[in-house]
Amino acid sequence: MSIKHADVQLPTVWPHLPLSERVIDRLCDILYATDEIKDMIRVERRTSDDRMAEVDATVRRVYEEVNELMKRIVD
Repeated sequence: MSIKHADVQLPTVWPHLPLSERVIDRLCDILYATDEIKDMIRVERRTSDDRMAEVDATVRRVYEEVNELMKRIVD
């Protein structure tokens, strides 16, 4: 699987924020997205799509890793 990078236009206020705050903000976006994905899979669990079990496990791992990373940045 490859990840394609998009041109991201950051808000104009971002350059005034410390790098750690900007990184934390983006990591929060990842946590929010992974939480939504986990909920979608949980709600739709009644379907017999075996691929979603693998996706669920990976998303949970990403959530845990990002959460630990945020703790290290904040401390």
